[in-house]
Amino acid sequence: MAEVLITLGIIGIVAAMTLPTVINNIRDKQFKSMFKKQYSVMSQALQMLYAEDQTPQEFSDWREMPYYVCRLGEYLNAIQSGLKCAEMAESGDYQNFEGHRNTKVSWHKNGEWYNRKKEPQFLNEGYMFMTYYLADGAWVNFNATRTIFVDVNGRQKPNTIGRDIFYFYLPKNSGNNLTFFESNNANLNVNGSSGAAYWATINRENYKEDCESGSGWGCSPVYILD
Repeated sequence: MAEVLITLGIIGIVAAMTLPTVINNIRDKQFKSMFKKQYSVMSQALQMLYAEDQTPQEFSDWREMPYYVCRLGEYLNAIQSGLKCAEMAESGDYQNFEGHRNTKVSWHKNGEWYNRKKEPQFLNEGYMFMTYYLADGAWVNFNATRTIFVDVNGRQKPNTIGRDIFYFYLPKNSGNNLTFFESNNANLNVNGSSGAAYWATINRENYKEDCESGSGWGCSPVYILD
C-alpha cells in the first residue's frame, strides 16, 4: 500500500508540473486557429470595401483614418465601435473624431497587455478608440502606419503578443492584400507610433526569431505563412 501511495504521489507531482504546459499548448493552438479566422475575416472585409470603392486606400494620413475605419467596420461583424461613425457621417467631419468617441470601447489600457517577454505594453492614445468589438469576442484595433491589431479573445487573458494578440499590415496600394512586412524587406516597426520602447522591428529575415525569443509580434507571420 505504501508503495502504491508513493507512486501515486510521484504521478501527482509530475502531473502538477506538466499540466500547466499542456493546457497552455492547447490554448495556444486555439488562439492560432482564431487568429487565422480573423485574418480571413479582415481580408474579406477589405475585398468588399475595395470592390465598392474601386480605390485602394493608403491610410497614410492619420486624419483620414476614421473615415476608412468606419467604412471597414460596415463589413465586420461588430457589435460595438470606439468611433461614433453614424455621427461623423451625418456631420461629414471625420477628422474631429475625438468629439465622436465611444469611451466604452477601446483597446487594452496601457500597461495591461504584454509582449512575449511579459513586459507591459503601451499604445498611442490617439488610436485607442479606433477599435471594434466583434460578435465572436475578438477585438480589432486600427493603428498607425496601416497596422491592424487583433486580440482574438478580447478582454480575456493572457492578453499577450504572440499568444492571443497579433497584427496584420496593409501596405500602400496593396489592393486587398494583407501582409506582415514592408516592401523590399524594409523594417516594419510594429506599434511604431508608441515610441521605440514599445515597438518591435519585424522583417522577412527576423520574424521567426522574434516569435521564438523576442516580442512575439513575429508569430503573426509565422502562423499564417509557415
